[in-house]
Amino acid sequence: MKYILLLALSLNSYANYIVMVKNKNHPFLQTKTSKELILSSPFNTFLVERKPNFPNSESFIVEENQETFLFSNPHDEFYEWQWALDNKGDNEPRRGGGRVPIPGVVASDIGIKDSWNQLSFDNEIIVAVVDTGIDHSHEDLKNQMWINQKELNGIEGIDDDGNGFVDDLNGVDIFHGDSDPMDDNKHGTHVAGIIGAEHNSIGIAGVNTRVKLMGVKYMDKKGRGNLAGAIKATKYAVENGAQVINNSWGMLKESEILKEYFEYAGRESGVIFVAAAGNNYKNLDESPLFPAAFKLENQVTVAALNPENRMTGFSCYGPTTVHLAAPGRNIMSTVPGNKYKVLSGTSMSAPYVAGAISLLLAKDATLSPKEVKDRLISSAVFVPHFKGRTVSEGRLDLRNLLGL
Repeated sequence: MKYILLLALSLNSYANYIVMVKNKNHPFLQTKTSKELILSSPFNTFLVERKPNFPNSESFIVEENQETFLFSNPHDEFYEWQWALDNKGDNEPRRGGGRVPIPGVVASDIGIKDSWNQLSFDNEIIVAVVDTGIDHSHEDLKNQMWINQKELNGIEGIDDDGNGFVDDLNGVDIFHGDSDPMDDNKHGTHVAGIIGAEHNSIGIAGVNTRVKLMGVKYMDKKGRGNLAGAIKATKYAVENGAQVINNSWGMLKESEILKEYFEYAGRESGVIFVAAAGNNYKNLDESPLFPAAFKLENQVTVAALNPENRMTGFSCYGPTTVHLAAPGRNIMSTVPGNKYKVLSGTSMSAPYVAGAISLLLAKDATLSPKEVKDRLISSAVFVPHFKGRTVSEGRLDLRNLLGL
């Protein structure tokens, strides 16, 4: 099986460039150029059709609106197939059914199996899935969704919270510009299930059953998106209270504007970003993908582990850019229509870490993003195959992370 990056095709969008203006007196602000304000903090940022006739500088950043792409139980029905939660050495599922015959390494999983009964945290952490959306009617996810209380208790058809979206109860669809983050792909729903599928004796079990999942769709049904959509989606998640944001997608060029906003969200709101490392077996220190290769205190980048306790054959890595590994090959999770599917990729690895962070913050909400990141790195279980390939040289372990 080949694992490749799903490159996005060009999108129908009038906005070809993104401009961040740090100088309030910059002449660009006085031009008659048609522009849409998408960020006001940390600096005014606009979408424009044509490239401005001003040079890039520290106070004026112009970037192309580049394409983005997907890196694609406690006794629940398919729990036995969830080797990531309980690696028995013979329970890795095939995509087409049955089990993979290659023996796995028993217990090389995220270390949660015997820990759930020790968890009694009252805090419900909001985790945003910035992706293709979430099937919020799914039997394993409908009770796990974030609910916008101002809209729930407001007037139907009115933007009760003034955030620009009417009746956005569970999140938004940035791509179509509406308030329904329903997934018409499958990727985002699969990610969401890994983070927080309900422990309800059906389907699968998510890492954190008390999480609140915010759906922020910015990609179309083929998994195509762009930088402007990613910025808008991130802004929505931050401004509506997400404490952890999962990014199982990437782009080829670095965006100083997106990086600036990530950093701002961490500094001002304590938001932690989790990024998938990518699936084309690159050293991100040398051949970076973004946002995976952003070096920020409030970001964690995740490589993919297989059941043999090794790095998968597709995972990107990086001794200074990638922080730890989590399960990423043949992962069973939710997909739209009350269904379940096996997918592989670092897209699946990142949400294990996002779910773990939500548990850690539920236990201790005073932790800073840097403290969370440091704990993830220091608590990782050493995996020889990751030596020299990630910061921690190990895999996620919930028992160590939570001190259980």
